[in-house]
Amino acid sequence: MTGWLPFPENKVCCAREGQGLISCLSKLQPNHFWPWAGMVLAICSAICTNALGEADGLVLAEGGRSSYVIVLPEDASPSTRHAAAELQHFLRQMTGAELPIVTDTAPAREEEILLGNNQRLRQLGITIDWQALGDEGYVLRTVGKRLVIAGGALRGNLYGVYGLLEDHLGCRWFAPGVSRIPRYERLIIPPLDEKKVPVLEYREVFTYDCFDGDWAARNRVNSSAARLEEKHGGKVRFGRGFFVHTFERLVPPAKYFDQHPEYFSLVKGKRLRERSQLCCTNEEVIRICTEEILKAIAADPEAFVWSVSQNDWYNYCECENCQALARQEESQMGPVLYLVNRVAEAVAQRYPDKAIETLAYQWTRKPPRTLRPRPNVIIRLCSIECCFSHPLATCDSEANRAFREDIKGWAQIAPRLWVWDYVTDFRHYLLPFPNQRVRRANIRFFVEHNVKGIFEQDTYDTPHSELAALGGYLTAKFLWNPDYNEEKALTEFLEGYYGPAAKPIRTYLDLLHDHVEKNNIHVNIWAHVDSPHLPEDLLIEADKLWEEAEQLAAQDPEVLRRVKLSRMSIDYAVVERARLLAGRGQLDDSPLKEVARRRFGPFMETLQGSGLTRLREGQPLDFAGYRSKLAEALGIQL
Repeated sequence: MTGWLPFPENKVCCAREGQGLISCLSKLQPNHFWPWAGMVLAICSAICTNALGEADGLVLAEGGRSSYVIVLPEDASPSTRHAAAELQHFLRQMTGAELPIVTDTAPAREEEILLGNNQRLRQLGITIDWQALGDEGYVLRTVGKRLVIAGGALRGNLYGVYGLLEDHLGCRWFAPGVSRIPRYERLIIPPLDEKKVPVLEYREVFTYDCFDGDWAARNRVNSSAARLEEKHGGKVRFGRGFFVHTFERLVPPAKYFDQHPEYFSLVKGKRLRERSQLCCTNEEVIRICTEEILKAIAADPEAFVWSVSQNDWYNYCECENCQALARQEESQMGPVLYLVNRVAEAVAQRYPDKAIETLAYQWTRKPPRTLRPRPNVIIRLCSIECCFSHPLATCDSEANRAFREDIKGWAQIAPRLWVWDYVTDFRHYLLPFPNQRVRRANIRFFVEHNVKGIFEQDTYDTPHSELAALGGYLTAKFLWNPDYNEEKALTEFLEGYYGPAAKPIRTYLDLLHDHVEKNNIHVNIWAHVDSPHLPEDLLIEADKLWEEAEQLAAQDPEVLRRVKLSRMSIDYAVVERARLLAGRGQLDDSPLKEVARRRFGPFMETLQGSGLTRLREGQPLDFAGYRSKLAEALGIQL
């Protein structure tokens, strides 16, 4: 059938094993079709109702009414109770029917949604392998006229509800406040018997725009930085103050250096007080680190992992003992892992359920030759040097070749391997960054190499960086399910978030990505405004596409606002390139001059009202100063 807009996945859903057709058709309202197609929907619905009948699924609601109840265990966890409330809320939104929530001590009914590990399952002889599901896995199963949503009490039941709503009923949560909740006149749940256990134990979308707790839970990410509360089942939590780069916190130079300079790294024959690392083979350093970590665990027992990791600079210790170990292990990770293993050994004796994390980062990235991380040690491998405009698995840059060798080595020896990956330009938060096509490929590459947790560092300290909502949504989808269809994820977001403006924005994304692929341009996380991935002709064409997007969104103020916020990225690239050309005395000869002068005013207006607080990492935006200097460079009178 032609004209199915805006949700093309409905065609796939309707065809699934010949089931659920009425359900899929009923979710579409007449305005989703061309005007003549409403009659076709009515005819098809009538024919299919007679052909399939109710035996093909559970009629959960019809005409704004439902005979079903949601059954909770009497001792349900906070997240399971929240799961019931979320299911009730979204079913009401979809059908108009409000399903009562009762406990498993209430009299049994024939039509029930059984949530969690409750008495009704045992009464009905329904068996669930709870251990196999862990904290986050779940099963969805239809048994007679009952629907079973059963998973781990921590987050599994909640994720099961979202799995039903998203995978089977078409709900999507694109960004905080932007969702797609279909409407159903008649809601049928097709026969179900599925089990889902996430392949990744730690899924972090480290993006300012994605820290909202409800958004994170609904997209099934357990981000340490998200505002996930007890009702969401909590999150993978680092000990307070022990997230990363902790050497200086564990052994502060201000406290120890004057009396014990030997605790700190020896560099070129001198012990360093400033920008130092630790002397990792020093027994007193090991003792202090161990005591500090044990105290931190005792003070924050709900956390799971504590980082014992190098400071965020070089200057590793060159003393005889540290370098003898580094030579033996053919890696500067040797001394660091020696320290980390000693701390982890003491932690395991007192807190066997806790983990110690360290970084394989820059000078410690290469895996050691013989040393092995203890079972309670997490190695977090960092990809900071890599090209991110091509997949890590296939990119021909030397940086990516070297990273592939290191991850292969760690995959063989690390009992628990996590990755710290990067998905923004830290020098220019608004600069177009062509990495949307590599997100799924890179996550799949990590999973193929025994990675169990992924931290995707995006723009974390300001809202509305370059296409932040799109990047966050895609990342969340692929972290939960690395096999999620990439084209589907992109299409559903663009249509759900940008509405009628989706097409030119998709053309823009293709323009940007096709250019780096065709010309094999490597883009890292410090790309500048004159990077070859942003030639002038591309910027001019991109400006036209975003102008078209604004025109198409003009009748919807909210969608127009989103388009304007997203357009800041190309505006920034245009005006900053023009500023650079002006400084070289080349702007008058560039076609960017007219575009930059025309877009200066709209860009400044959107930027001022956007809430964006930084244009680059670590530097707050002085809007007035930025505007004044930019105008001066472009020859614009204020």
